[in-house]
Amino acid sequence: METSAKEKHMLGILGGMGPEATSVLYKRITDRTVVSCDQEHIDILIYSHAGLPDRTGCILCGEGEQLWEKLSKDVRMLKAAGCEYLAIPCNTCHYFGERFQKEMDGHFINMIEETAKYVARRRYNKVGILATDGTVQADLYRKELLKLDVEAVYPDEERQKDVMTLIYDQIKRGEKGDKHLFQKIVQHMLGRGCEAVVLACTELSVFAVNHELSGGFYIDAMEALAEQCIEKCGGVYSY
Repeated sequence: METSAKEKHMLGILGGMGPEATSVLYKRITDRTVVSCDQEHIDILIYSHAGLPDRTGCILCGEGEQLWEKLSKDVRMLKAAGCEYLAIPCNTCHYFGERFQKEMDGHFINMIEETAKYVARRRYNKVGILATDGTVQADLYRKELLKLDVEAVYPDEERQKDVMTLIYDQIKRGEKGDKHLFQKIVQHMLGRGCEAVVLACTELSVFAVNHELSGGFYIDAMEALAEQCIEKCGGVYSY
C-alpha cells in the first residue's frame, strides 16, 4: 500500500503517566501502522515524564494549576523539538484538554474526544466508564459522549473503589491486575444496562494487554488514540 503520498507530521508523546502505558501506546502505533519499510512509520518523539505529580491527586486537592505549569513546560519543549502533533496517554490529564489544544495550535489529539467518536460510530447508546476518580469527578467522558447522544454510566461508589484498586494498587505497581476483580466491575456495569465498557484509564489499557481482552464489549481509549496518531501524522492505520 502506498503511504508516501501522505504528508508526514512528527508526533510528540508526553508520557510517563504511567511509563508502561506509554510503552503500550508506542507499540500500538507501531503494530497498527501499515508499512513495507521503516520509513513508512511515523516519526515520534517520546518524553516519559514519570516524575510528574499524580494527576488525580492534583485535581481532587485543588493543585491543578501547579500541575499545569509542569505540563505546559513539557509541551513547549516537545513543540520546540519539532513535534507538530501531541498525544498524551493519560485520560485524567485531559482535564487540561482545551489548554493543550491551545498550546499546540489545534494539533492536540484529544483521546477522550476521539474515544467518544469511536463509541458513537459503533452505535452504542449506553456505555460504562472505567476511569480514575479524577476523570470521573471532572466528568470528562460523560460531557463528550452527551454531545453525541450516548449515555455514560459510572460505577457506584463501591465498584469505583475496585477500579481504583486495579489502577493504583495493582497496575501502577507493576502487577498484571486481578481479572476476577475486573470481571466483578464488568458484571456491575452490565447490571446497569451498559452495552459496552470504555477502558478510560491507560492503566486499564495495560490490563487489557496483560489479559488479552478482546471483542467489541471492551472499548480501549488507547486504541482510539493510536488510530488518530497514525492518521493525523501521515501513516496508514490497519483496521
